[in-house]
Formats: sequence, structure tokens, C-alpha cells
Amino acid sequence: MPGLVGDADHLSLSRLVGESGWRVDSGQAGTLHELFTDDGMIDIGQPAQGRDAIRAWGEELDRNNPYPGIRHLASNMRFVSTGADADGRDTAEGVTVLTVYLNDADGRPTSTPWVVGEDHDRFVRTDTGWRFTHRTWVQLFSRDQA
Repeated sequence: MPGLVGDADHLSLSRLVGESGWRVDSGQAGTLHELFTDDGMIDIGQPAQGRDAIRAWGEELDRNNPYPGIRHLASNMRFVSTGADADGRDTAEGVTVLTVYLNDADGRPTSTPWVVGEDHDRFVRTDTGWRFTHRTWVQLFSRDQA
């Protein structure tokens, strides 16, 4: 299909997206910065720019655990080639649908999603593989908290 990345790149990008969710879900958000370029940005309502800021954001998330029982389910991943950056490295963009689960108000696991949204991502191929350059969360639906 025109514009879509090849199968090998799709697999690599899918693994990168999956790894980011796993790290947050497993209390290792403090290592999320490793999946970004040095000047990368994550924006989940409040942007963090650069690896140091992303590391600090992740460490704070790990320390405070504001989302008990969080689990990310990634689906409908679509990645398109966007050419090359100023350094000649391959670039791509992608959208992933995320269904996010949390424990209910009583602290019990529930099969009702907490929120559904999309991650809008930009990537660059580095010497160590694909990395995020920019990641933005867009909320679509949320669980009624009443």
C-alpha cells in the first residue's frame, strides 16, 4: 500500500510502541526515555521535552503510581514512511489506538476501559533502531467516574 512502511519496519515500530506501554504498566516508566531521541518529546497533557525531562516524568510516575492497575492495550497500529530527516535518517509517523484499563473506584481490577485514545507518533531510525521523536496522546472516550 502506498506510503505504508514495509513489514520489517512495521514489526520494529510495533515493538517500540508495545515496549513503551509495557514499561509504564510495569512500574518502569523511568526508563521510557531510552526509547526516545535526545531531543524527543512526550505530550500526555503536559509536554516533557528531551531525555532528562522524559526520565523525570517517568520516575515521578513510578514513584507516585497515580494510575493503580494501569494496563495499555495497543491496537490498529498504522505506520507511514515520511522520508528522511536533515541527517538523511529514515522517518515515519504512526497512529495507535490505546485502550487503557485501571482498577475501579474500590481498587478492584475491571474489564471496563478507563479511557480510549490514540497515540500520534513520529519516529526516526537511529544507529540503535527506531526511536520516538514525538509522542502525543489524544483522548477519544473515557469511563464515567460517577
